[in-house]
Amino acid sequence: MISQAPVRHFATFDSTNLEAQRLAAAGERGPLWIVADEQVSGKGRLGRTWVSAAGNLYSTLLLPIDAAPVTIPQLAFVVALAVHDSVSGACPGATVKLKWPNDCLLNGGKVAGILCESVGQGVIAIGCGINVAHAPQGLAYAAAFLRQVKASVTVEAVFETYRASLGVRLAQWHGGSGFPSIIVDWQCRGQGLDEVVEVKQGGVVRRGVFLGLAGDGALRLQNPDGTVENVYAGDVSQGST
Repeated sequence: MISQAPVRHFATFDSTNLEAQRLAAAGERGPLWIVADEQVSGKGRLGRTWVSAAGNLYSTLLLPIDAAPVTIPQLAFVVALAVHDSVSGACPGATVKLKWPNDCLLNGGKVAGILCESVGQGVIAIGCGINVAHAPQGLAYAAAFLRQVKASVTVEAVFETYRASLGVRLAQWHGGSGFPSIIVDWQCRGQGLDEVVEVKQGGVVRRGVFLGLAGDGALRLQNPDGTVENVYAGDVSQGST
């Protein structure tokens, strides 16, 4: 089981996802957890830097996977639900939402980062960072950390909850056959559904109503003229009427 897979723990490391890539190149397939107290070369989605000072959770699950390549992008939603489970459990009573496609927000601030990468034939790296003791400063968006809500929460407890939740969510997904139920659960936790949102794609900003997720996880956007289209990439924020 995923929650019982071995853990390799490091104090200071370049990147848990980079280590997963190196291990996969050397023939390791997992399942194997790679956890670091601090990363010096952490990375996020779209090639962005993920600030990784000590005090937060930085983990990667190296996992063999038997699923069609077309289903792999679905994992972003699977992992997002596991993160939501973990944050909600650590901070009962707080407002925890998912922002398309896989950002987890705690009381409106981004509290986690997810990066799923293929690192070999039939092998993936599921990277996840959760802000526990602090959040990066000077960002273009609001950031949050768990101890803002519950001072006693620990990295160790969050990791135990997260890897148990991820195991449950991966079993629910079941190589893609369970993705319809993942969509339902995501939409129950999603931010901005049936509201006006803005989608930034490079220098272009589009505005419309977020109708929910398509069957493949795309954002269904209703344009001002009433037409509906699927959006597959972009940064989403609350819009204005």
